[in-house]
Amino acid sequence: MDTLNMIVYLIGSFMTLASIVLCLVLFFSCKSKNARGERVEIDNKSPEDPWPLGTWIAGVFVAGTGVALMYAPADLVGYIKEGLNPLESITMLALLNGAPVWALYSVMGIWYMKHMDSKIGKLAAMLSTVLGMSISLWTGMNTVTKFIGLSFPGLKFLLAAITVIVAMISARNNLLKGMSRLAFLIFAVAFLALLSTPFTDFTFMPITGRITGAFWKEYFLGPTAASWIFWFLSWTPTVSRWLAYISKGRTMKEYIAGTMLLPTALAVVWMAVSWMYQDVIMSFNLAANIASFIPCVIFIISGLLFMTGTLDSDCKVFTEDLEALTGGKIKRRAAIPYYGLFVLFFFSLFISGIIKKPFAFNEYSSMIFIPLMVVSLWECVKLLKKH
Repeated sequence: MDTLNMIVYLIGSFMTLASIVLCLVLFFSCKSKNARGERVEIDNKSPEDPWPLGTWIAGVFVAGTGVALMYAPADLVGYIKEGLNPLESITMLALLNGAPVWALYSVMGIWYMKHMDSKIGKLAAMLSTVLGMSISLWTGMNTVTKFIGLSFPGLKFLLAAITVIVAMISARNNLLKGMSRLAFLIFAVAFLALLSTPFTDFTFMPITGRITGAFWKEYFLGPTAASWIFWFLSWTPTVSRWLAYISKGRTMKEYIAGTMLLPTALAVVWMAVSWMYQDVIMSFNLAANIASFIPCVIFIISGLLFMTGTLDSDCKVFTEDLEALTGGKIKRRAAIPYYGLFVLFFFSLFISGIIKKPFAFNEYSSMIFIPLMVVSLWECVKLLKKH
């Protein structure tokens, strides 16, 4: 890393640690009920009705957990090939997709709840959404075509366009809550599919190994840690804006438990099962391995649905923010095509190779969003002063 990236990485690491501490302190210090027995909810200026708890949990899932779990099995195999033992690999993926990352989202989400009318926050969320989803589509379509084992000109763009169009239709017809629940249901189906041994050439591989000092050095100081900081700092405005949107009516304990514990628990379980099925994961190639047909198809469908649900949720807040920033001149439904075109435009630049280093956008956007993260941390400190 160059000097500037190193500075951003160190600042991001400090803010991550501070976010974890603040979330834990808020969880234990904030009361769920006041002296009269009434619920103490987090302030939110959203005019929409609160989401029921079950639907809210599904909404947290599509905020980014589903997409992360789609990529994580491939990352697991990559870490094993790099020399980490199974327990270290599972721990690495759980940490990269669990509480440390979601602490950032939770803290900035609280800031958004307090300042929903902030133009700077809305612009940050819109920029983060377009770039983040474009990069995720680029990564996702490369993964899907690799698993399918087929490739022809335009296939990746076709799959991405279908995913974006389905998300736009869902957003236009206000199907988001149903999409959130469906994505969570498909995750459960995919999980059960991995446990259905008759469909695969399955060899049980117990989880072995131990966490060494070299592992913590890699986690805190290695290239994985650096890419993690840049990736998740750049994603923070998008996911946080969505958490603020759906979290009206939640208490602080519900909010922090749902945004930190749920992703961590799902990541640990999903990684543990993925390790036992690593032989299947490594041979996921629909064209070459018909024996993996059923779990492969379910994996691909679930992954595309995770991506669609995330696109849908991002579209919801993107169009709302665009309407607000234009003073109502561009209505939400009319703004949906703008969202789809922006995402597919940047995706096409990545997939065509015109922009050769898509992940460099994570580094640049991290630098832009750090001031917003600092303000978010201060918002949480002010909350502590009230309790």
